[in-house]
Amino acid sequence: MEGTSNPKLLVVDDNKMHCELARQFLTNRFDVEIALGGEEALAKIYNSNPEVVLLDIQMPRLTGDELVKMIKAWRPEVHVIMVSADMTTEIKDECLLNGALDCISKPINFQHLEKMIQKALNS
Repeated sequence: MEGTSNPKLLVVDDNKMHCELARQFLTNRFDVEIALGGEEALAKIYNSNPEVVLLDIQMPRLTGDELVKMIKAWRPEVHVIMVSADMTTEIKDECLLNGALDCISKPINFQHLEKMIQKALNS
């Protein structure tokens, strides 16, 4: 049916298990795509135009810190939520300064994340 599609969410993490876990928890409310790194994420953002990107900070080659700046410069309307296993106040402040909507720690509380995404989509 037209007009009833779920919002598009791109999960970016170099750990496939983390991506699959996010897909499993969020697929009932969102159209979830996965990218296993920054380069793949750029291609998927270009091709599928997600409304929200769930972005791991620590990745090889193109890090989440670098990628959030690129996303916000290129597609400022995309909401970016940063994720880290080592979230500190300094890291969170830097992510927000770089354009992230919010930051969350791993392991992810998916109920909290879902509310955060809905809030972003309704803003």
